Amino acid sequence: MKTFLLMAVFLVPGVCATQSDRTDQIIQKAVTAMGGLDRIHAIHSLIFRGFHYEGSYKQEFAGSKTGDAVLIRMRPGARLVGCRPEVPGCDSKWSGIVEAFDGQHGWELNWPKQRLVKTVNKAERALRCGAQFDFLFIDYRERGFRAAYLGRKTVLGKEAEAVQVDQEGCSSAVYFFNPGNFQLLMTQLTIPIHARGDAVETIAVYKEFKVVEGVRLPSRSEEVNLRTGEVLGGGEWTSITANTLHDPKIFEPPSVHPTGITAIVLEMLQSAADATPGEMISAYSRFRATDEGRRGDVTYDMNWLGYELLKVDKYDHALAVFHQIIAENPSSAEAYANLGEAYLQQHDKAKAISAFQRAVDLGLTGDDVTSKLAALRRQE
Repeated sequence: MKTFLLMAVFLVPGVCATQSDRTDQIIQKAVTAMGGLDRIHAIHSLIFRGFHYEGSYKQEFAGSKTGDAVLIRMRPGARLVGCRPEVPGCDSKWSGIVEAFDGQHGWELNWPKQRLVKTVNKAERALRCGAQFDFLFIDYRERGFRAAYLGRKTVLGKEAEAVQVDQEGCSSAVYFFNPGNFQLLMTQLTIPIHARGDAVETIAVYKEFKVVEGVRLPSRSEEVNLRTGEVLGGGEWTSITANTLHDPKIFEPPSVHPTGITAIVLEMLQSAADATPGEMISAYSRFRATDEGRRGDVTYDMNWLGYELLKVDKYDHALAVFHQIIAENPSSAEAYANLGEAYLQQHDKAKAISAFQRAVDLGLTGDDVTSKLAALRRQE
C-alpha cells in the first residue's frame, strides 16, 4: 500500500506544485491586505499600549479604554512586556512585572522585589517563539519556515482560508483568512498556558484593527480554548506607535539586588537542579528561624517559587513548597488551590480533586477552581 501511494505521487507531478502555488497565492493576498510587503518591512519597532485581562478578569475591563499594559517589539526578534525608564511614555519607571526576550535569551523581572530570573524550559520556548516581529507567514521561506494550505475551514462559526506555518522548535501556527478580502481573522497555536503543564489548542480571535504606517495590525483580540470554547483572556491596544525605538539594549535585563525572602527563594530555585526537595526546603527553614524570617511575609514569594518549579516540571520540589505553605497557613483556601494546580499538572487527578475541594470548602469562590473541579469529576 505504501509503495502504491509513493508511485501515485510521482505519477501526478503537478499536485505538489499546485498545493505550493495555492499556499503562496493566499499568503500574497494576505500580505497585500495587511498593507503590502514594503510597508510591513518599513516598520522596525512598535510600542503597544492598552489593557489586557485573563479569564474571570474580563468583566473588570469590559468597555474600558484605559489600562497600563505595554508591549514593545523590535526587529528581528526582540520583545518586552512592561515598562522600563528608557521607553518613551513610561514615565521614567519600571513596571512591577516585566518579561522580555533580547533576541537570544528570555528573562523575567519583579522590579519591586528586585527578583530577576532567566527563563528556561517551556517559559524560554514561549518567549523565543513569541518574539518574531512579523506574523510567521510573512517572508516565511526567507525565514526558514514551511507553509501549507489546509483548505477552507469553518472555525468558531466563521468560514476561512487556512494556512499552516511551521517554525522549527515552536508550535505550528495556523492562520485563518477571510475568503473574500484575505484579511486575517484568527491565529491558532498549541501552547502550554502560563508556560507550564500540557499544551492546549488556543485560538486568537481578532476583533478590531488599527492601521499603523499603512499596515493593518490587530488592536483588539480574544484568546479561546479551541476544545472547550473557554475564553482564556484578551485585551485591546488603545495606541500603537511605530519606529520610535532604535537601541536594542532596552531588551537587556537590569542589575538587581534581591534581599530577604526574595534572595532565599532564588537560592532555592537554583538549588532544585541538584538538591532533594528536603535539602531545598532546609534553606527556607534556616531563614524562617532568623528574626527577619519570623517577621517576614513569605507566602507570595513561596507561591512564586512553587509555580517556577512547575514550569520546569520539578513536581516533588513544587509539592514540597506548596505543602510548606499549607503547614504554615492551614486555613488558606488559596494555598489548597495552588496545591491542586500542582497535582493537576502532575496528572494526579484524585489528589487534585481533593485539594480543589478543600479550597472550595474553605470558602474559595471563582469560576477557575470550580470549573476545574467539575471537569476532573466528569473524568472520574
